[in-house]
Amino acid sequence: MSQLFATDLDGTILARDKDFNKQDLGVLRQLGTMGYIRVVATGRTLQSAFRVLPDDFPIDYLVFSSGAGLYCWKTKQLLSTRHLGYEKTKEVVEVFKQYHVEYTLHHPIPENHLFYHPEGDDAHPDFERYLEFNHPHAEVINGSVPKLDYTQTLAFIPDMEMYEAIAKQLLGVKVVRATSPIDGVSIWMECFNTEVSKANGILEVCGIEKIAPENVTVVGNDYNDLDMLSTFQNAFVVDNAPQELKQQFTNLVNVHQSPLDDWKMRFTSF
Repeated sequence: MSQLFATDLDGTILARDKDFNKQDLGVLRQLGTMGYIRVVATGRTLQSAFRVLPDDFPIDYLVFSSGAGLYCWKTKQLLSTRHLGYEKTKEVVEVFKQYHVEYTLHHPIPENHLFYHPEGDDAHPDFERYLEFNHPHAEVINGSVPKLDYTQTLAFIPDMEMYEAIAKQLLGVKVVRATSPIDGVSIWMECFNTEVSKANGILEVCGIEKIAPENVTVVGNDYNDLDMLSTFQNAFVVDNAPQELKQQFTNLVNVHQSPLDDWKMRFTSF
């Protein structure tokens, strides 16, 4: 019986400014010897994932940009992409402008680490930190949206009330809530093609490897993991996840304490 194990990256098995836990890497290697298909499902772009995952990282597939792209780790091949597109991006930008929020517009995969952004007058502090961190990949635009087959948009939202108001106006796009990996608090709103999700990326791997969804285990830590946590019955969250998620899914130890090893010890027989 083929099985698949998928884990989020940041905040789940990778803590900020830390290395991967050796015990977690050992679990991933052991799963490989047992015939498991191993997947990292991350919100990071492909290039950003490459910065933290060495070539020999013990996985088989990478679901990146929250499911906008699928990459075969063993053959180093890009298998599929799903873009938001130019017309939908323009519609999303018009809504962002109504609410005066800062945003970024990301180039097509595999170059979606590159992005455009307008120059804000009173920028969200996390937006400024994001630009500082990603300065080499940023380009300022003024006025109209350049014509490009965009992968996604990212907006920096001051509070949940505004998040919900904006989300109601965004039609025909997939809206994903995420917590900023920069400050660990700020609200990010990501907009994608309606077919984009970590769950769909994992299901695509299931199709390739002929694995039934009931034989999938997933581990996450944040709201952008919610679709995969809700799709698969064997779903776990780490202890540093928001309380709302911890109440819905089985809890593991926090990111610093080797959660994959905790899963192995408590929920498997190998």
